[in-house]
Amino acid sequence: MKRKKWSELEEQTLLSKYSDLLNSGTLPKLKTREKKFRPIADHVNSLHHLQDPITFPFKWSWRDVSIKVQNMRHQYLGVKQKIRISNNEFNWGDGEIHWENFLKYKEVFGDIEAKKLKKGFKGKKFRMVGAKVLELRDVIMRREEKRREREWSKELGSMENETERTEREMQIMKEIEKREEGFYGKEMEFEEMKMASEKREFEKRMRLERELDRERRQRMKLQERLEEEEMEWRERIVEMQIQHEKQMMQMHADSCQNQLQILGVVARLVCQLFGSANDGLGGGMGTLPPQGLQNLQHPGGLGDGEKPHATSPSEFL
Repeated sequence: MKRKKWSELEEQTLLSKYSDLLNSGTLPKLKTREKKFRPIADHVNSLHHLQDPITFPFKWSWRDVSIKVQNMRHQYLGVKQKIRISNNEFNWGDGEIHWENFLKYKEVFGDIEAKKLKKGFKGKKFRMVGAKVLELRDVIMRREEKRREREWSKELGSMENETERTEREMQIMKEIEKREEGFYGKEMEFEEMKMASEKREFEKRMRLERELDRERRQRMKLQERLEEEEMEWRERIVEMQIQHEKQMMQMHADSCQNQLQILGVVARLVCQLFGSANDGLGGGMGTLPPQGLQNLQHPGGLGDGEKPHATSPSEFL
């Protein structure tokens, strides 16, 4: 929610209306704050907010006017303390150096000019009494402000629910702190510093997030590359295993074939040596040819790295 802020024209209208009611004697006759400040709020709203709600977007309540008047008086008193020379003397000419609107506010909230004082002992005594009266007036005004604030807090407690009352009390505390400081510049400076700090923190966090995101992408790329290399390595290993198994199976097949060929030759030889010429086993086989005897001396019938062919001993099986 946007914080309400008085424009310069609204402040001048408020100050002028308040001065008129004060000088006419109407304001002191009104007993409650609402009766005192509601006519001022209606007057300001009718001249500004109701005429031009875009330029003057805020509709002021009598509570807003009451707080603003207290702030104006407090600001005037703060500058007055700065130009104090002694307990009873002030350098009024330096007021505008500290605050350009000091004299305007002095006309409303300032001391009553004694509009000329008598000379001599009586005049001096009168000035001393007047200074004491003004001092006493400041004390009474501060006490009155505190009393009104307490009354306002009681009114808020009876009219609003717990949540709204808490928010109002916090707002009152903030306004009191601002009045004690005497100006609003520090708050604006603090807000700007806070926003700048939050902006730097946000930018720092964004840079950190970008760096972390970049590192995550690099790690993902590295992991993907390692996984691809591992897959390629596994494929090569599997291919080598397949080739090795093929070679082992081929060697095993060749070995079995050679063994069968040798067994066939041996069986043929046994039949020829121990068989009878009239025996059906020997008669059907005939004599072993010279090539068979040569193969008996070289059972494999194969050279190094040479596979069996059609003339190998397997033809006798």
